[in-house]
Amino acid sequence: MGEGGLHQEDLRGHEITGESSNMFRDSVLAGPVLRRGVTALAVAAAATMFVGTAATAEPAAVAGEVSADSIAAARAQAIGTTVTVVGTATTPSGVFESSFYDKGFGLQSGNSGIYISDPNNSGIALGDQVQVTGVLADQEGLLVVRPTAVEVIGTTTQISPARLPLNAIGGGSEGRLVTVSGIVSGPVVDDLPYGHKILVSGAEGNTVIFVNTQTGIDVDAVAVGRPITVTGFSGQYASTYEVLPRSEADVQQGFTGSLSFGS
Repeated sequence: MGEGGLHQEDLRGHEITGESSNMFRDSVLAGPVLRRGVTALAVAAAATMFVGTAATAEPAAVAGEVSADSIAAARAQAIGTTVTVVGTATTPSGVFESSFYDKGFGLQSGNSGIYISDPNNSGIALGDQVQVTGVLADQEGLLVVRPTAVEVIGTTTQISPARLPLNAIGGGSEGRLVTVSGIVSGPVVDDLPYGHKILVSGAEGNTVIFVNTQTGIDVDAVAVGRPITVTGFSGQYASTYEVLPRSEADVQQGFTGSLSFGS
């Protein structure tokens, strides 16, 4: 999970580097690459919304077996470790399927979150309280749990996203639900069938918004030079940290909500 700059390879094999607002225009031809680097064989072997006023939900421990800080504890373990985590779903099942090649979902407790790379549709909805047992894995830079057991144990208040500056999107925010604001500083990049990439910039830096095809989000209204506010899952692909919105409601034109930053 090393810290990297804005480097990413799209479906057509163009390396994108992000030192300026010309990041998307200065692409160079590199060779064809699958964006997420996951083959159908590997997948087989492995087996909405922005709520700005909701209070952050804290999942309760389950019958004394799993603590509420289980996600934070799991993130500190080595790849290959079997863990059990409990938290609140921040993304519904399969919303990132077009690029993650699974029907997984985000899970968060307090300020710690993680992606559950579920090959099956467990029907997880926003606000579901879920207990998962599985094995930690590195999925193209993103720490995930490949589950052996998924159980919905209740429902609770949806997690409220943390509003972060653009330069705070990184290893420290990975797995969490976040909101960022900035100026669209490059044209929308077609990375179909996986999705689209948008570079958002501000005084504090840049970050990439990756819009998965599965979300149905219309990117036609996104224009260079216009302000935008995006809520989504804080993820990573290779050396690039990204924010992945879940639905149309997560992508708002202009600077919306409070511009004060939380942790």
